[in-house]
Parts: sequence; structure tokens; C-alpha cells
Amino acid sequence: MYDEFDLIIGVTAQANEIILVTDNIKDFRHIENLKLENWAERK
Repeated sequence: MYDEFDLIIGVTAQANEIILVTDNIKDFRHIENLKLENWAERK
């Protein structure tokens, strides 16, 4: 099950064709054609 708030955030970014910047990439991978970036990528 996906968090409803993450779904709202993701589809809003997708609908507006903007890049979603998050450190929580895994919760958004199921949204097709969503552009994601992680600026705080941990190594």
C-alpha cells in the first residue's frame, strides 16, 4: 500500500511535468513518467 500523501505529491508533480526532488525515491517509483531526483543521495 502506498502513502496517500506521497501519491498526491507524485501525481501533482507528474501532471505539472516538474521534477520531484526527494530523498525517498523508492516510494515514488511506481508512478510512471515521474521525473525524480535525489539531491541528498547517501553513499
